[in-house]
Amino acid sequence: MHIHHWREFPYYPAEARSSVIDLESRSRSQVRVLTEVGRALAVARSAREIEETVLSAARQLGGAGRAVLILNDDEGRPVVRSSLGLDPALVAELRGRPLPSFDEGVARALHGSAHVVAAPLILRDRISGVLAVERFRQASDEDAWLLAALADQAAVALASADGQAPPVPEGAGEAAAGELDARLEVDVQRERYRLLARAVKDPIWDWDLRTDQVERNEIFHEVFRYAPAQTSPTGAWWFTRLLPEDRDRVARRFEELLRGSGDSWSDQYRVYRGDGSVAHVFDRGSVLRDARGEAIRMVGLTVDLSERFRIESALQDREDRLRLATWAADVGTWRIDLTTLFDTRDASLNRILGLEERETTQAMDDWLSRVHPEDRDAVVAAHQRTLREQHVYDIIHRIVRPDGAIRWVHDRGRLISDRGGSPLFLTGAVVDITELKQLEGERADLLRREQQALAQSEKDRLRAEDANRMKDEFLATVSHELRTPLTAILGWARLIKERELGPDRVKQGMAAIERNAHAQAQIVDDILTVSRIITGKLRLNTAAVDLAAVVEAAVDTLTPTARAKDIEMCVELDDAPGEMSGDPDRLQQVMWNLLSNAVKFTPKRGRVTVRVGRSDAQVVIAVSDNGKGIAGSFLPYVFDRFRQGDSSPTRAHGGLGLGLAIVRHLVELHGGTVDAESLGEGRGATFTVTLPLNAAPFGAREEPPPAPWRVALEEGEPAPLCGLHVLLVDDEPDAREMIAFLLEGAGAQVTTAGSMGEAMGVLERLRPDVLVSDIGMPGESGYTLIRQVRAAGRDEIRGIPAVALTAYARIEDQRRALSAGFQKHVAKPIDPAGLVNVIVELAGRP
Repeated sequence: MHIHHWREFPYYPAEARSSVIDLESRSRSQVRVLTEVGRALAVARSAREIEETVLSAARQLGGAGRAVLILNDDEGRPVVRSSLGLDPALVAELRGRPLPSFDEGVARALHGSAHVVAAPLILRDRISGVLAVERFRQASDEDAWLLAALADQAAVALASADGQAPPVPEGAGEAAAGELDARLEVDVQRERYRLLARAVKDPIWDWDLRTDQVERNEIFHEVFRYAPAQTSPTGAWWFTRLLPEDRDRVARRFEELLRGSGDSWSDQYRVYRGDGSVAHVFDRGSVLRDARGEAIRMVGLTVDLSERFRIESALQDREDRLRLATWAADVGTWRIDLTTLFDTRDASLNRILGLEERETTQAMDDWLSRVHPEDRDAVVAAHQRTLREQHVYDIIHRIVRPDGAIRWVHDRGRLISDRGGSPLFLTGAVVDITELKQLEGERADLLRREQQALAQSEKDRLRAEDANRMKDEFLATVSHELRTPLTAILGWARLIKERELGPDRVKQGMAAIERNAHAQAQIVDDILTVSRIITGKLRLNTAAVDLAAVVEAAVDTLTPTARAKDIEMCVELDDAPGEMSGDPDRLQQVMWNLLSNAVKFTPKRGRVTVRVGRSDAQVVIAVSDNGKGIAGSFLPYVFDRFRQGDSSPTRAHGGLGLGLAIVRHLVELHGGTVDAESLGEGRGATFTVTLPLNAAPFGAREEPPPAPWRVALEEGEPAPLCGLHVLLVDDEPDAREMIAFLLEGAGAQVTTAGSMGEAMGVLERLRPDVLVSDIGMPGESGYTLIRQVRAAGRDEIRGIPAVALTAYARIEDQRRALSAGFQKHVAKPIDPAGLVNVIVELAGRP
């Protein structure tokens, strides 16, 4: 037999040598034995005491029959130093006699064994001996690890007991001897730390908080897949490897520890490995503080939990195997004497209960007092059923420790009877299954969250499908609403162009073209308003508003349309609502949308009523009709964008489904609310707007805008632009010719240009009074033109009044034009009289 260190021992497969032993799979009793051995070796004072402790522990760990400890003598030759279970004659033959090798010694001492496990004693990277035990079955990876850990402890303890230190120099005195003893103690402690770091299969770290220097054991590089050159021995480097989502939280808790007075820290977080993958870890450490209470050092251990997260799918199988291993292990045991009703608990069971770890005997009531109050009746019933029916006692319940901690245990036992069948004892074992219960809770929580995620995913899918359907319906509706007036515009334009129509027919066609062009402009305005609402760019221009005037203006605007359908329009004003602070144009838009909606859905000879009244510090405006009404299923969505009660091709009323959405947003911008009520289809509807009645402060009120210039363009009236020279710049020939014709008809002299270059050439040659320029032009825009004009060297060019004529009609477009250098912004499609009035105003005409 050839002896190897356990990591190379041929009895174990190759994968065992490279794998990290799972701490959860070790038997609790075996780990406990290792702990107890460490304590015993720490207080042992003789080599003989150490040897007996190590051999006894070796047999207990592996359930072995025989054990032998072979150490090097002073000349470095293997010698049997101690044994257990060997034949006395064989012991006498081997003791003190040098052996050819460790292998030969193990083979002779344990001759005839079915299986042998051996582990070397290593001190300062040299083999000083070997610990070997006989086993009745094949050794597992766990058995090998435990024996190697025991051998490491034995090596350090024997080195300390033997006093492996250089002799004290002659004449050095007691001081020198004391110094050497201190060095030996330091060396032994360092060796113990090195062996512990090598035996533990988790990264260990030692952090000097004053210098930020961190010492890590070798397993750190294996667990986190870092080459030594990739790491830095500092705490700051490790914090950079934490995921950003966890970094601030961990740093904050760590700072709280350092500023406080605690002596321990733990946290769970995610960290990048050297290969870029992510590990879930549980990190914990203890703090060393100086006399002032300042933290100066931390020592801790990092546990990689990634495997736990990865194997959730196999949790049930792990639980079954863990239950079996726990049952088979040496766990807490108890025995109840059914005659005296006293129970005897071993040290392990008292440890589970949070008591002193020693065997005790006490009345059975003491056990019941430690059972959780909510589980006590069930435990008593299980005891009674076992005694009555004489079957296995088996129950899972909670216990309460003296410190208040609650633990879950699996309590299982059976009756022991005399030969006559009378029960004498009830004996059994208790397994702490708190961790299993926690895993079950986590699994149930994962399942619940997965089900919630699936349900949410289904809701999101339905919502996305609904949004997609609404988008398709909206696009189809936009196409329909734009094509409908376009049909009339193009139709009448071709008839007027291609046929010789009478004056009445031409007048009728022109009216239809104008009416449908206004309808298209309204559609575009609604879409732009909704766009500003969605992007949050819609702003109010507040002033003092007379609500009564706003309502009456909207009613006057819709009265012709209502009269065409023989609809009665009624306005009921209570006491004068007074003035409020608001945007008059937007409030006018609210009223127009509500009234036009009511008129649209009210049949001929119907009735639309507008009521305005005050309630405390609010004004209430209600628009009611006796028209089509609103279905109950659609009522909650009536103010949603793109929503229509009927979006089918056979619908009786047009529109984009934007008007009411605009109403709600404008009302909310004013700090108010809007509600819709309807008793159902065919029973009319009522829309109620509630606005806060806050009068605008005197200093904040704006003066009403000056009345616009009223310019008559009919024949015989004086031409308002007579004597003015206008430079018109537009890249679109049709628009340029139409506007030029319009301005010439108003008396202006018009020079046209199709690009910025042409316009600058005209300005160099001529002296126009006003510049009217389009904004959107290919190559160089109207913004570029106005910047060059304002930067010109000649005063007459630099100071020319300028009007921006553009289809970009948003508020931000108007601001941009004015900031670029234009004095006025006119949106397309233009109002001819409005454009003439703007030019007259810029030219300074009275």
